[in-house]
Amino acid sequence: MKKERLQMLSDGVIAIVLTLMVLEIKIPYPFTSASFAPVLQHIAIYALSFVVIAIYWLNLHHIFIPVEQVSIRITWLNFVLLFIMSLIPLPTKALGENFFSKDAHLFYGIVLTATAVFYSTLQSEVNKYTELLTDDERQKINRLNWTSTFAYSLSIPLSFVSIYLSTFLFILLPAIFFIPTRILRNKSENR
Repeated sequence: MKKERLQMLSDGVIAIVLTLMVLEIKIPYPFTSASFAPVLQHIAIYALSFVVIAIYWLNLHHIFIPVEQVSIRITWLNFVLLFIMSLIPLPTKALGENFFSKDAHLFYGIVLTATAVFYSTLQSEVNKYTELLTDDERQKINRLNWTSTFAYSLSIPLSFVSIYLSTFLFILLPAIFFIPTRILRNKSENR
């Protein structure tokens, strides 16, 4: 299958996921200064989830640049990744409405960890079909992805210890995903 079909499907699903997330932010009626803080909290969690999804969208675009065709395995890994990404609005809502609940942090951490696992698996599979990357670059990208996945998985037990530690990981980790994109972008620009 040509990669463009998979990319268009991914773009559509991700656009719907982002739309569903913002629709979950409820504005109380009547809107007063007292009701502003909970809405602002929900918007902050939405912004965090939006950035996470945007990073995945950017990385999905860049991992497919060096390949022309995608295998059935890559297609199904992408479907599973999109399915898990479509779940992100659920823990986003839970965390936005119950920020001080360890269960909401646990739920958010589980979904983000699952997303990272399947993104890393997809990236590893796509890297097998790209000739633009050296073996060293492939290993570096895989190491960064799996390190990030491990760090997301740490948010799960940390949710029981301190919601602030898990929140710290949720905020810190999106920056790690920019590194693989930069490596692939530099390689594709030199193509």
